Order: sequence, then structure tokens, then C-alpha cells
Amino acid sequence: MRSATSYFNFTLFRKNLSRFWPIWGLYGLIWLVLLPIGLLTDGDYLTLARARLIPLQFLDGMSTALFLAAGFGILCAMAVFSYLYSSRSVGLLHALPMRREGLFLTNYLSGLAFLVLPNLAVFFLSLLVEAAFGVLVFSSLFVWLVTTCFYCLFFYSFAVFCAMFTGHILALPAFYGILNFLVMGLCFLVNDMAQRFLFGFTGAAWMETLGLYLTPVAYLASGVRVSYYDGPAPSYDQVAFLSGLGRVFLVGLIGLVLAALALAVYRRRQLETAGDVVSVAWVRPVFRYGVAFCCAIALGNLFDSIFDRLLPDGAWTLLFWMLLWGAFGCFVAVMLLRKTFWVFKSSWKGCCVFLACLTAAMCLMELDGFGFESRVPDPARVQTAYVYNVTTYPEDDARWAQFTADDPESIALVTALHERIVSEKARLEDDYNLYATGYTTDADGVDVQTEDWKDVRLSYVMTDGDVMYRDYTVPVTSEELAEEGSISALLQALFNAPGFAEEAYFGSLAEGDRLVAAEVSGVFSGNQALSENLTLPSESLPDLEAAVRADLAAGDLGRRWLLEDGEYLDGCYDAYLYLTYRLADREGSNSMEVTDAPAGTAVPYTEASGSDYATVTIALQPGASRTLALLEELAGIGPDQELALRTLRQVSVHDQALTG
Repeated sequence: MRSATSYFNFTLFRKNLSRFWPIWGLYGLIWLVLLPIGLLTDGDYLTLARARLIPLQFLDGMSTALFLAAGFGILCAMAVFSYLYSSRSVGLLHALPMRREGLFLTNYLSGLAFLVLPNLAVFFLSLLVEAAFGVLVFSSLFVWLVTTCFYCLFFYSFAVFCAMFTGHILALPAFYGILNFLVMGLCFLVNDMAQRFLFGFTGAAWMETLGLYLTPVAYLASGVRVSYYDGPAPSYDQVAFLSGLGRVFLVGLIGLVLAALALAVYRRRQLETAGDVVSVAWVRPVFRYGVAFCCAIALGNLFDSIFDRLLPDGAWTLLFWMLLWGAFGCFVAVMLLRKTFWVFKSSWKGCCVFLACLTAAMCLMELDGFGFESRVPDPARVQTAYVYNVTTYPEDDARWAQFTADDPESIALVTALHERIVSEKARLEDDYNLYATGYTTDADGVDVQTEDWKDVRLSYVMTDGDVMYRDYTVPVTSEELAEEGSISALLQALFNAPGFAEEAYFGSLAEGDRLVAAEVSGVFSGNQALSENLTLPSESLPDLEAAVRADLAAGDLGRRWLLEDGEYLDGCYDAYLYLTYRLADREGSNSMEVTDAPAGTAVPYTEASGSDYATVTIALQPGASRTLALLEELAGIGPDQELALRTLRQVSVHDQALTG
């Protein structure tokens, strides 16, 4: 008579439930307090809207459901598969008249039941509480149930998958925790290394995306959110909803795949590996060199930052630390695998090969083996170039303006600047720690800036659709500004290119936007600055706008400087022109909050608010002859008038005289 074999053992299932009841009991108790009792304590304050929102709040972003599933998932896997980590227990259970598939399925479903059954109990109790208060919202609680169960399915299956590769119970939570965040951590560290030692590297967006998508907690927290309807809500059930359910179903599907893979590994698992850190033979070299690589990257970066003030800064110092900790990680991994400290004689060759590969990779990066650092695009292949993140003076609306080049002449200016930066890579890297902000006192006793440093970010949109980014930090000195063709001179010329100033000030305005007010600040009457801004007549606004635009187009207004040097102090007034525009209808603007001003009515910029007004702030400069002539005509502001403007140098000298 043939003996029957079972694919599921109800007795073992029931024994697991009774033996490990503290795990599912604690999990259920936490949810019982949070949801049914939480709804119950709301009492008379529990409305339909709150009944809908409360369950969803436990799923929002870095949520309670996410952390409970991740934490109890590993506890359940450790409990039901704990027999794999003892030679006696693994031999005993595998002697039962059950196929391996049956033993795996029984224990797998036992652990999953520890999480799903409490979820179901909490779901039904919550339904009863809401029904008792007359605010039953089935959809919200059902979304909570499905999402929480899918979270549990994924994290528990992932923990079971990790359990199949180790024979040591303490290694399981370590593997589980590390693998949950390994990719994001490595992507962050590699990205940081590249930014520090790859000249011009701005960060790889694909690497950040990879880290996000392969880090379950971050992937779910960033995509599963409570959202709200923007429009009017005709009923309570259209107020809040859970977005990102696609991610929830995806991780649930991945959980099933991981469970199937865990079963495949379990069927071929060697029983005598109980007690080993790694129980699968082909994973052992992966573990060894994976630990070595992680130690090299993580501990190498850590100790490089700790000793950065004591040792020379650079790639070779980092390489020293990486080699040291890479060797440490390699030998420690072998010790764990072989369960002995005497591993040097038999494993030094593999360690040397690993360190040689690490050295080659660092040399390839530092010596620009792929041509990344020296690459400057051909201007003929560039569709649009951008230069941004550069601070310039004066401090008006053009201070942070982006330079956009979409014609051959402007693109050539950007690539010429890029080529000069690349050609001086060695100097820029060697002097990086010497960058500073310096001032000196001139003959008038005024502090003038002589040196500073600027962040310069470049991006190119190529004709074939590719995008190229570079990020540099460059020094700016008064000597270099006077040197034709220097980085400082090219950069300052770029932000004084024809058309840049007008685009910087008025580029955000659209056709139909109307100038409704103009004011001037920084006006002196004799030796005393006026305490309030001067408001210009509304009927003169069209002429004023025309004069400003003409001066900008001629280069007589909107001049930019990289340093607060003597030329800047003489070439800029300590006065600003404020042009307030009433915006034409914009999509999404809230025109109900303000009253439209009739033509010719001045609206002071201090009173303009909301999305219907925009104020353009322009620093006045002595060369703006058209604008200054109009200000003299309209407000009596002129050098021979009662009201006058003063340059930054004159104001500094005046202030020193008052304080002296």
C-alpha cells in the first residue's frame, strides 16, 4: 500500500498559530487600538468625512501600515522557518511524510495568516463601530484592508525569500534589513563619490530613480498618498482618496513572485547547511565580494570624511580608505562563511583580485577614462544651452536669472566658457579649498570685493534629444575679470550679452499683462533718504515702460557684475524701480480674490497680492539715460534737482561720514 504525501498539514498550521500567538496577537492588538478603538473614541465627533479619512491616514506615505508590515513580516518569517536554523529540528520536520512543497506551503501560509487574519478581524470590528455610529464608509475600510494585506504579503514574502539563503537565524534579519535599503544606499554613496571626484558631475537621475524603485519602503512611501479632490465635492465620499494603488498591487504581485522563488530555492536547499550564514553555494561568492564592496564604499567614504582635515583631499586618499575597508570586508565575509578566523592564507588571492578591480575602477574615474570630464558638446549639435545658479549683482529680479542660448552666437559663448573651465580643471580642483570671499578698502575708505566663488551649472539640449548636465564651482577675482578670455571674464560677459537683461526682467510676462503702477525707492532729498517710495503718475506708465525697455535693449540698463567691486559701486545706484503689472487671465489664477483695476489706476506694489499681480524690480544705473530723463521729467529726480539718486559708492561714503 502506497503511503500518502500531503501538500498541506493542518496540524502543523494550527500548531504554528498556537505556538507563535504573541506575534500575531501583538500585531492585531496594535491595529485594534489604532483603528476600531480609535474610531470608537471619536464618538460623537465621528462624521462621514472623518470615517472616510481615518483609515486612509494609516496608509499615507511613510505610514503606520508600511512600518508594521515591514517589521512584523520579518518576525513572522523568523518564527515559522526557525526550524531551518537547527540541525535537529530541520532533520525532524523533513522526516515527516510531507513533500518539501507541502512543508514550505504550510509554514508560509502560517506566517501569512499571522498578518492577514488580524487584518480581517480589525476590518470587521471597524465596520461594526462605524455602523453603530451611523457613519459606515465601507470603501475606505476596504482600501485599508487590501493595501495593508498587500503590504504584508510583499514584506513577509521578501523575508521568507531571504530566509532561504541563510542557515543562521541572526543573519536573516540582517540580510532582510540590508537588502531592503541596499540599492538606495549604494546609489547615494556612488552618486556622492562621483560628485566629489568626477569633475562637473551633477548627479545621475537614472541612479536616483533606480534607488527609489528598488527600495520598497521608499517606493511605497513616495507613491502611496492620501489625495484630495480639487474641485467642489458634491458628497463626503469625494473628499479624500488613496492614490498610488497601482504600486500597492505591483508589490503584491512581486510578493507572490518572491514566494515562488523562495519555494524553488527551498526545494534544492541542502539540509546540512543549518547554522551556516549562507546556505546556497552559488550565493557565497556573491556574499563575499558584495560585503567587501559595501564595506569599501560605505566605510571608505565615512573614514575619508572623518579624516578629511588630517589627510590630503582627493581620489587617492579615498582609494586608500576603500582598499583598507574593502580588504577588511572581504576577510570578514570569509570568516562568516567558514566560521573560523584563520582565513588569510586561503583567501588572500581573491582579496587581491577584488582590490585590483577596485583600484582600476577608481583610476578609470579619476583619469577620465570615459572622457566625461573633457567632453564639451559641438555647438552645431546643441539646440538650446542653459547657464544657471549663478548669483550676480545688483540684487534685483535678475540676480538669479538663467541665461538661455538658442541661437548660434549665444551657444558659442556657452561652449567657449565650458571649454575654458575644462581646460583649467587641474587648477580649479587644486585651488578648490582656497576659494573665499575677500574685500579690500579703497582710497575712499569703501570696502570693495576682490574675490569670490560661483556655482555654475550648465545644461545642453542636443538636436537629437539628448540632455547633458555639468556642475562647476569656479573662483572669481578682480584680476581675472580684467583678463580677456578668463573664466571670470567669459562668465560676466555671458550675463551681459544683448537681450539677456530684458528677458531676465520681463520674460515671465505675457501679452496682455498691463503696467498699472511704478515706484522708485532710494531717492535722496539733500542728505536725507526719503522714507517712502515715490509713486510715478499713472498716465506716464507707457512712456516709462518704453524708456526702460529701450535702455535694456541698448545695454544702458541691466548691467550685471560678478563682484561688488569698484566698477559695480560706481555703476549702480542704490535705488530701485518697481513696475507692477496686472496680469491677464491665467489658467488657475484666482481672479475672485481681487478687483480688477481700471486703466490708468495706480496699484502700489506693496498692495498688490495674489496671482493677479507681478512686480518687476530693476536696479537703476547711471547709464540709463532714457529712464533717468523721464524720471527727472515726471518726479523731478536729477543731479541738479532737489531729489537725486546716489551710487552705491556715494551711499557708502555718506554712511561713513554719518557714523564717523
